[in-house]
Amino acid sequence: MKITILAENTACNMFPGEHGLSLLVEYRDRKVLIDTGASGLFAENAGKMGMDLAGVNAAFLSHAHYDHSGGYPAFFAINTTAKVYLQKSAKRRHYFKIFGAIKKNIGIPEGVLDRYADRFVYVEGYRDFENGICVLPHSTPDKILQRAKRTHMCVETEGRIDFDDFSHEQTVVFEEEDGLVCVNSCSHAGVDVIVEEVKKVFPGKNIKAFFGGFHMMGLSGADSCSYSKEEVQEVAKRLLESSDAVFYSGHCTGSIAFGWLKEIMEDRLEAMASGKVFEV
Repeated sequence: MKITILAENTACNMFPGEHGLSLLVEYRDRKVLIDTGASGLFAENAGKMGMDLAGVNAAFLSHAHYDHSGGYPAFFAINTTAKVYLQKSAKRRHYFKIFGAIKKNIGIPEGVLDRYADRFVYVEGYRDFENGICVLPHSTPDKILQRAKRTHMCVETEGRIDFDDFSHEQTVVFEEEDGLVCVNSCSHAGVDVIVEEVKKVFPGKNIKAFFGGFHMMGLSGADSCSYSKEEVQEVAKRLLESSDAVFYSGHCTGSIAFGWLKEIMEDRLEAMASGKVFEV
């Protein structure tokens, strides 16, 4: 299978980047779009690569944040048929909260879900699409709460704002004969936690590749980290012990954390960038 990074934070050659992520997965006889970045940039980059987004068969939203859902108007203008599968709780409002004050609305851009209601299909929990593709929600709420407090992300439920439970986040899993390929664009619950969640659903199956950000970037941007070097490298060690996967990361991982991970993971960690193509 082939995975193309349509948009990511890092520009590469003629393909500009933005704070966001969008991937096109060519799997068996299907083309699957995962996220659309923060704008229509992903579609512009796809056009430069000669990739026809009108031929996408299905799409998934990894989670309900603007930097992964801002490009849907551009996608729907090109593709008139593909449905977008997302968790039902993605309908809620999502915020970034720090020092006790709501700082920013970080959810799906206002009006998108209503304006294109016929294109979105809401999933509750696990769903198997019977063609080698499934989506997994989180199944370890205690660990997720610990991570949520570090992210400063919150969700509004019936007028009350609480720490985000990330029930809107899902991992898209592609099953091949020699193992699983997983995509979770930001891994808010922790990439090591998500790997364990996948292993519980697929006991005995090897995870051969994992794509997504690790959400270790600090509040001041890519050149900062919200975790200590020791914490980051403990995650790296757990990933190496948990599977034989190669991890393709970027976006919200941050350059500092990526460097610390690379020291431990070496060739088991590769950097994503706009325009890069990976054969898995």
